[in-house]
Amino acid sequence: MAHFIPAPAATVSPLTVETMQDAKDYLTIHGPIYLLQAIRTLETHTNYEPLSTMDATEKWVDDNFPKARKGIHPRPDLSQKIGAYRKWRSDLLRAVGIATGARKARKIRDALQDGWAEILAAVELHKKDGGLVPPASASSVASFADIARRAGLEPWELDGADTIERLEAVRTLKSDREVLKKGLTFLSTYGFIPEIAVLLPETPLPKMPALRARAALPENIDAALVAMVDVTASVRDEVAGKDSSSIQQSTRDRYLAAIRHHVRTLPQCPAEPDLGYHQPITELEGINDPDTLFTLEHLKASIRRTEALEHLPGTLSQASAYCYYNDILVVLNRNGLIDDEFFRQIKTSKFLNEGRELAKGMRQGTRDWCERLITNAESERRFTNLHRILQGKADKILDIARDEGRDPYDENLDDLTLAELSRVRALGTAAAASAIEYAGRPIRRANVLGMRLRGSKANFLLPSSDRPTYRFFLTAAETKSGKDEPPANLRKELYGPQVIAWYLKKIRPLFPHAADNIHLFPSVEIAGKALGKSTFDAWFQRAASEANIPMTFHRWRHGYATLLLAEDWNNLQLAADMLGNTLSVCAASYAWINKPEIISAGQDQMINRSKGRK
Repeated sequence: MAHFIPAPAATVSPLTVETMQDAKDYLTIHGPIYLLQAIRTLETHTNYEPLSTMDATEKWVDDNFPKARKGIHPRPDLSQKIGAYRKWRSDLLRAVGIATGARKARKIRDALQDGWAEILAAVELHKKDGGLVPPASASSVASFADIARRAGLEPWELDGADTIERLEAVRTLKSDREVLKKGLTFLSTYGFIPEIAVLLPETPLPKMPALRARAALPENIDAALVAMVDVTASVRDEVAGKDSSSIQQSTRDRYLAAIRHHVRTLPQCPAEPDLGYHQPITELEGINDPDTLFTLEHLKASIRRTEALEHLPGTLSQASAYCYYNDILVVLNRNGLIDDEFFRQIKTSKFLNEGRELAKGMRQGTRDWCERLITNAESERRFTNLHRILQGKADKILDIARDEGRDPYDENLDDLTLAELSRVRALGTAAAASAIEYAGRPIRRANVLGMRLRGSKANFLLPSSDRPTYRFFLTAAETKSGKDEPPANLRKELYGPQVIAWYLKKIRPLFPHAADNIHLFPSVEIAGKALGKSTFDAWFQRAASEANIPMTFHRWRHGYATLLLAEDWNNLQLAADMLGNTLSVCAASYAWINKPEIISAGQDQMINRSKGRK
């Protein structure tokens, strides 16, 4: 007997298009039908979460599925390769644009007689008949006006503090940056013309920041690098007796960018005898055998240098560094320049493994650790009180010494033993760093170790008559975004100032070069230098283990974000801002926190529906 199959419910064209479900319904009726595939793929990419919960806006797409840049997949957790991802994302944006009428609205908006229309009219007037504006330079302002309109900026609003950021946010083409630069230059140059001047702000217009210039490689070396990529990209057809390309051009470009990065980095790498690096590359000119640039020692040195600069603007992120050095290993392997031991040693890099975690999403081990943090009350208590627990452990050592008549602050009495001194420094440093992370803001390790108490670049400020608490800030030169970040006060409610005051009084004076050192965390061995990252890492891990919450400092940021998002998933933007990450990175890393609530909400909906049918 044939089964009865009910006809699907008729799709009704929505009155307004506000969600992705509305967009799907609109395209089902009005087309183009082929764009429905983009929305079907969206459903799979979001684990079939209701389309009605997703805003049909370009901003929602950008926040959840960012644009791929520099050949790096922004959502490596998806099954799509980067080329397919780009095509799908473009189709999804087109579907949203058509369904919401955004394309039509853009045409209508551009036709309005807004401030830019008046600017363009003035330019047309003054470029005719030998006017003040050269016709060749007038074209730039028209393209600039289009970008400014997309950013919602009128000519008189170009002096805002966020002008450059808003213009950069709506760039769609690589050439748009040059358009912005030329447009701002044009308006600054010809802003004296009365018809233009009346529409511009009275204050000077901002300038586009300069891009970091890359040093050109010697021709013989660059040619050798290209040849290495050619070998990597080719496969030998033993039957036909010739080579043929086996990878796409985009992959070739990625490989070449990676090995060029390594070579460009080498002249910046200092000698590090303690690590077995005795003969650094001081200059690339005169290198006749480029293969010598890819020894194990040189590759380790360039990884260390990349790590040291990772937190600075215009440098490789940790996730990108993992991708680059992974590609470098592929190139070296296919050129016969490495063996198994070479490969093994590079793969042990903690920096690259953490980058792998960032590039491919949170590793299971880290996720398990974060889950224990929010499900075990004792783990959370120890995590949030780590700075106070470690302070107590250090004080106990000092109290025992004092009870025995040994005062480390009195030159006339016996000092601490070397073992005691080492432990007190380690515990105190870890306590102060934890106080900064928890009571201030979870900044990166390099920024913590870069805190400066004195000098023209001081960025850790002590309390004063007009500022009653400790405060720190990061300048544009110290942040990954390349932007100044606002000061963060250490909150006494979180016991931050109390631990820092204790550290400055009792712990920091135990460092041999503390008095003349500008750094909050001074080096033990080298006068004037900050504490080394390897020493800090070893101290922190041991201290955390003694507090019965084993972790690396890298996991501190994961723990902080997990607690914030477990409190309320609506804290996603706050978590991204506190960590200095993008919204999409945070969403991809911590989406597992919200999954139980989503499932529970879905079950509640079904329960309510079943009750209504009884």
